[in-house]
Amino acid sequence: MKSLKAVALANNAGVILVWIWDELIEDCLGFSIRRIDSKTGKSVVLSSRYVKFKGELARTEGDTSTHPIQGCKWTDGEALEGGTYRWEITPMLGKPGNLRPGKSVTTKEVTLGVDYGPFVRACFNRGHLVSSQKIASLLPKGTDGKPDPIALVEAINDPQSKIARFLGASLPAFIKEPYEEAKRTGGHVLARYYELAAPFIVDFLVEHKDVWSMILANAGKNDETNAATRQRLHDEGCDLTDRFLPSSSLGHDKSAVLLDRHGKPVMWALGSVNPTLTGVCTQANGAIQFRSTEFAAIGKAHHDLVLADCSADPMQSDELRAANAVVMDPITLGDGTKVQALFSPSTKSRTRPKKTPGQRTFPLLDLAVSTHRTKEILLNAKQGIYFLAFYPGAPSFLDVVTWLQKRRPHLFIRGAVSSAQALPKSQLEISDDHFPDVQRLRFGGPIQPAASVPTEIAVFNSRKKTPTIIAAAALENGWQDWHSELLKLPDAHAIIHSKVIVVDPFGADPYVIGAASDNLGMKAGFSNDDTMLVMSENRLLVQAYFTHIMDVYSHFMWRYLVSTGRSTFTGELDETTAWQKKYLSGRTHDEYASWVAGAV
Repeated sequence: MKSLKAVALANNAGVILVWIWDELIEDCLGFSIRRIDSKTGKSVVLSSRYVKFKGELARTEGDTSTHPIQGCKWTDGEALEGGTYRWEITPMLGKPGNLRPGKSVTTKEVTLGVDYGPFVRACFNRGHLVSSQKIASLLPKGTDGKPDPIALVEAINDPQSKIARFLGASLPAFIKEPYEEAKRTGGHVLARYYELAAPFIVDFLVEHKDVWSMILANAGKNDETNAATRQRLHDEGCDLTDRFLPSSSLGHDKSAVLLDRHGKPVMWALGSVNPTLTGVCTQANGAIQFRSTEFAAIGKAHHDLVLADCSADPMQSDELRAANAVVMDPITLGDGTKVQALFSPSTKSRTRPKKTPGQRTFPLLDLAVSTHRTKEILLNAKQGIYFLAFYPGAPSFLDVVTWLQKRRPHLFIRGAVSSAQALPKSQLEISDDHFPDVQRLRFGGPIQPAASVPTEIAVFNSRKKTPTIIAAAALENGWQDWHSELLKLPDAHAIIHSKVIVVDPFGADPYVIGAASDNLGMKAGFSNDDTMLVMSENRLLVQAYFTHIMDVYSHFMWRYLVSTGRSTFTGELDETTAWQKKYLSGRTHDEYASWVAGAV
């Protein structure tokens, strides 16, 4: 073994461990992982979950010292938010039942927190893990053997329940922080929401009604989601402005600008999360805060524009669109972090051009400032593109990503979308050679039924045996002796609700795109109240978003492989060193090597 290198990547809600080695480790049957608490000095060997060596009678939950990890990536779901840890990765040598430790390597310390410098805080939940063995084991089973969704609703209705605290992580508390600070300091919050229905958040807002003013949009034609909340807030005498947009448009922002007691903007909080029970607990979501008077002033100015537009006829007026089309320069925060906000709708037209087969889509993306900026950054990617998306519509950033995947195969591209409807579709009778920027994979006919999703995904990328872009899925029918899982609540639309792209996270010029309300497609640019962020010059922040993306992607990728019969995992460990071969070279090794080399 020439070298063993390891890195821990973390945010408040998750940890990803990656290690690489350059040549075969003699007698090595896998790696043990030990978590070391930097504050207490206590250490714990991580569980290897339910595996066995060939010849052992049954799978039982063991630790990684007796049943080591035969791979180079792992997650630690037991590390606590707020904790500071490092991880010791140790090759285990010998034979099953008689393993001894080799020379180990220890990662740098990481803290599972929300601070990414003195001016930026970012927070994520674990909503995607509603479809996990952990949650499945905590819920009673229905007559069909699957977890009871009613029991899940009851659990997330109680913010102190074990399930709600695990799935929501610190995101519910993070959403409340601007209001709590306003109450504490005599300040005021200017808020805009699309959906607002979580009872514990509505109760909180009523208790703090003297410190905020809010614009609340309609979620759907009949405002069913917000109706009860809207009525209550009006009845309580809250400073609430209704913004009812036609069904073709969404008042989609999730924004809170904090003013100090003198009315000066001091902080701007945004995110993908709607303050609903599903938003905070059963969807993958995130939020971010910027402590900057200059950037918060932009947030206040935009809030004031939208407030004035609530009196316009029609709303989303020409004046609002013209203001949104003015692209602000990035703001440089005190630590060098750069952030730029781009607003929608920003087009003169209220409707998107009709799409036709063979249409060139890159020019379409230039019609809105958000999609133009996204395309610009993506086309300059040098190392990799990683993303999560709900339903960006068409055209969107996915058109650029799919074009890059074919034209620049050196790029590492991985992403997950919320449903099969959001996946690129097969395209017929159009050659990329004739149309280098066509709307690839978009004109393959109607949306496919769920039963055809595995085939649809599998044929997407001919370069790899496994897909690069996947749809969220659960082990809904169980697998071997694993629990059946619940993908989402019956009435929920989104599983992945984060809208974020990370470009070159371990390269020289890393970026985060999105991270707010914008779904990263043309739909927002033409017809939605939305905000999209572009962030750079903060590697720790970029890698926190990368961790969020890969945590979600890896969770659903494994379930995709199992549900389609593509997984090679049997629950049995190899008794020889042959398992090492695929980790010593190749594209996956090179990708993980870039993570190890570029992690901060």
